[in-house]
Amino acid sequence: MKTWLIVTLCTLGTTTVFGGTPKEDAKKAVLAAEQAYVDAMIKHDKAALEKLLADDLVYIHSSSKNETKAEVIQAVTSGSATYESIDFRDTTVRQYGDVVITNHKATIKTKQTGVANLLVTHVWAKNKGGWQFVSRQASRLPQ
Repeated sequence: MKTWLIVTLCTLGTTTVFGGTPKEDAKKAVLAAEQAYVDAMIKHDKAALEKLLADDLVYIHSSSKNETKAEVIQAVTSGSATYESIDFRDTTVRQYGDVVITNHKATIKTKQTGVANLLVTHVWAKNKGGWQFVSRQASRLPQ
């Protein structure tokens, strides 16, 4: 009996914690939130960014520059970071409870720095208001 209980609990734990396969509704919602984030970055939409970005956001650029929610919004709305396009490809989506992780190859074009080809990881967390962007890490892809 003990062995059966331990195996059952381990199996449930593995499925819940380590499964990674996203629920279809969560996948759709997060990908829609990512598109809203892209649109807000390009349109300098402060209200949309306020809603999409978590208060404790950790936003790490490929240069290793680390920004907070307030710093990202300030850069985008002031024009010091002018995003012209953000294109994601080769996207993968994994879900762990109320957390969804997306990985993308990205081509990001800004007025200030031109075109960057990156590998980005985004972390989204579900809360009462929906999915919020809680963390970003970017690395430059080899030329």
